[in-house]
Amino acid sequence: MKQKLSWEDAQTFLAVAEQGSFSAAARLLDLGQPTISRRIRNLENLLRQQLFERGKYGAVPTPAAIRLLPAAEEMANWAIEFDRTARGAEQQVAGVVKIAAPPGIAVEQLAPFARSLQQHASGIKLEVLSSVSHVNLTRGVADIAIRTQAPNDPALVALYQASTRTGVYASSEYAATVRQPCSWQDLAWVTWTGQYRDVAPRPMLERLIPNFQPVFASDDYLVQKAAVKAGLGAFVMASPIGFEPGELVELDLGIALPASDFYIVCAKSMQQIPRICAVVERLVQVLTREDDISSL
Repeated sequence: MKQKLSWEDAQTFLAVAEQGSFSAAARLLDLGQPTISRRIRNLENLLRQQLFERGKYGAVPTPAAIRLLPAAEEMANWAIEFDRTARGAEQQVAGVVKIAAPPGIAVEQLAPFARSLQQHASGIKLEVLSSVSHVNLTRGVADIAIRTQAPNDPALVALYQASTRTGVYASSEYAATVRQPCSWQDLAWVTWTGQYRDVAPRPMLERLIPNFQPVFASDDYLVQKAAVKAGLGAFVMASPIGFEPGELVELDLGIALPASDFYIVCAKSMQQIPRICAVVERLVQVLTREDDISSL
């Protein structure tokens, strides 16, 4: 009897193709790397085609693998949808909810939010994925995402659109060295670098300040915040709603910065699951003011 491809085969193949290496795929699937290697080797033997070029820089899909990718992605989407439909029958407000968010929101708002949620729905456990890049909600990488743009994928829905005020923050020691109100050019700036050079607010600062050079830059939000707390300079952050920003104080630029819009997004098939509804409802209550919310 001819052996058929399984979802396990497709899942392993897809993980290696998307992660770019066997080791990263192993971490994603919570398996050992030898298991990933064995599965791919068996799949290549079954198909009689090489699927990946292995090298020191990872695993590069061959033309044969690239032809298989759309079918594997479709299998993944159906598997996730099947799982969601099955879990949707659960009526208990309990379980794990994964939320993906930009680093600033993850640090300043979601970490304190976890405490608030625990007091109102102790059966729900949060997992926060902090990333500048969007995660794949239709693939189940996260259940909910907080994004700065409305979704354009028909499989996704924006449950709420809201806005939060942004400000320029620095340590109290640094703030004492700056005459206020101050201008953009008066400040030493801490901001993004590396692969995140195009992440806000760096492009705005480059437009506003001729020959812009930050006093410090990092590809990690927490490193930036540590530099600001140490007194190196100032950075732009969304003002925490309902929580104090700690040792940082807001600087007066003489103007109000525009509000930062964000959207609470999930897959359409997830929006009626009780634990998702409970988390979204509490998110709206805690992270936004009543008059800032626009229900979509």
